[in-house]
Amino acid sequence: MNQVRLEKYARALLQIGVNLQPGETLVLQTITEAMDLAREITKQAFAMGAKDVVVHIDDPQINHLRAKNCTVETLRDVPDWKKESLDYYFRKGNVVQMGLMASYPTLNDDVPVEQLLAQNYASNEVRNVVRHYIHNGTLKWTGTVIASQNWANKLYPDLSEEEAFAKLEDELCQTMRVDDSTDPVENWHAHCEEMGKISAKLNEYNFKSLHMTTELGTDITMDLVEGHIWTSAADMGSSKVNAPYVANMPTEEIFTDPDYRTVNGIAYASFPLMMSGKLVTDFSITFKDGKAVDCHASANEECLRDALFKNEQTRCLGEVALVSKRSPIKLMNHVFYNGLIDENAACHLAFGTSFPSNIKGGSDMTSEQLLAHGVNVATSHNDFMVGTPDAKIVGITHDGKEVTIMEHGDFVI
Repeated sequence: MNQVRLEKYARALLQIGVNLQPGETLVLQTITEAMDLAREITKQAFAMGAKDVVVHIDDPQINHLRAKNCTVETLRDVPDWKKESLDYYFRKGNVVQMGLMASYPTLNDDVPVEQLLAQNYASNEVRNVVRHYIHNGTLKWTGTVIASQNWANKLYPDLSEEEAFAKLEDELCQTMRVDDSTDPVENWHAHCEEMGKISAKLNEYNFKSLHMTTELGTDITMDLVEGHIWTSAADMGSSKVNAPYVANMPTEEIFTDPDYRTVNGIAYASFPLMMSGKLVTDFSITFKDGKAVDCHASANEECLRDALFKNEQTRCLGEVALVSKRSPIKLMNHVFYNGLIDENAACHLAFGTSFPSNIKGGSDMTSEQLLAHGVNVATSHNDFMVGTPDAKIVGITHDGKEVTIMEHGDFVI
């Protein structure tokens, strides 16, 4: 990435993503391949008046070696200091969090699934420290992705390594609205404004339920929680943080909380999904009376089953998100093998925990109160894409009126 784009990438993440304010501490979780961006973010954060920048560095190659050579018990073990190293800063307040990630679609091909599931369990335990503060509405946060050579090689096998890496970087910059000539902050403000118009329309309807169908065979219904809020990039933030932010960058989705107790039908994935370092392909999940009762996949089904059937609440839906087939990511016309990118190319669902901020007053509710309102509370959150070019989504109002929200994969409201 050239220096101009590097600076703009960092500026978009700081000014739009976490919306860093003077006196705030930035907790930055990064990987070794993102160090150039991490340094630029640190430089700009201090120039913006950050109190401190605390950086946690992870190395995917070392994680791969650990997964190959450690026992399951060792990989699952999460020392208290690892959680405390994050919680120490979050509980003090006046903190924002940012994550820099990449995909490695083939890095773990030589690692047994059991080892990867154990490693993923430990990573999720650490992630739950962050989730706690996200869910109670006291943390501004964002996550983004950067290019890796392994990822580029998978996406563009016909190109040289240098050409493949450059192409992936260029496409990621496009998803981030970063180029050589325009202001990414202005680009993001315009994008958020357009997204906000759609979320506002959805909130005006106050739908009771949704019915989603696709040509792949998805046919699923769900109520939405009473007092639900449709949220887009224009709507993130709460009175507890006193400032807007954008949680995922890029983002093209408008999402809310289904009533997890009411989901019925079958959902067919329209994209493969990286889970625990393995690619799960051609899968479906069947729900009955709010619970996933079965799933099938053509490859690595055990990774899907491990995540889905971990406990009673991971079997339940926690999110429904709408994405137009005109999303610029979808228009790139290929699968990225990365959940953050791919979820912004298609409508998607997520099994596992919901977002308390998507129900009125949710950030002030206890876990028991959230569950009583139909808001799922779980220890993980797994998005999977179901949207297709012919997807149809119908909203049903409280007086029984049917309103077509999306048809042929695009918004019509």
